[in-house]
Amino acid sequence: MTSPDDDAPTADELREAEALARALEAGPGGRDAPDDALGAAALLRYAKDGGALAPDRAERILAAALPKKRRSPVLARRWGWFGALGLGFAAAATALLVLSPRRSEALPPPPRGLLEVEASAATESADLDALNREMKSYRGAVYASLEERYRR
Repeated sequence: MTSPDDDAPTADELREAEALARALEAGPGGRDAPDDALGAAALLRYAKDGGALAPDRAERILAAALPKKRRSPVLARRWGWFGALGLGFAAAATALLVLSPRRSEALPPPPRGLLEVEASAATESADLDALNREMKSYRGAVYASLEERYRR
């Protein structure tokens, strides 16, 4: 008398066994790996070593994640010169900005009367005609100052 367990494994069973073996080796399980096999593999792997990563496996993962780029010494020196040249230009530009003589080119300050009219316009008893007259006068002063500055 034979039991169903004694029969030859089916193609599905062989595929699942192969996926479980790959999962146990901590390799990629592939898209055809059944979820229960991956769960069982994870539990067995964790029971074996507590989830620790083998040092050689850690080195392989690191090597794959961080490809090593080798720069030629000529290129490294060239970038060093570009960096030094860039810093020199930045220092020269900063010195020119800091040490250059500055002309007083400020706009005329608003007259006290304008500020008082603006403050009173913020209240309910606003005299907008007075605000308009003061603003017109101040705009004229600003435009005259700008015209004088840019005519030079």
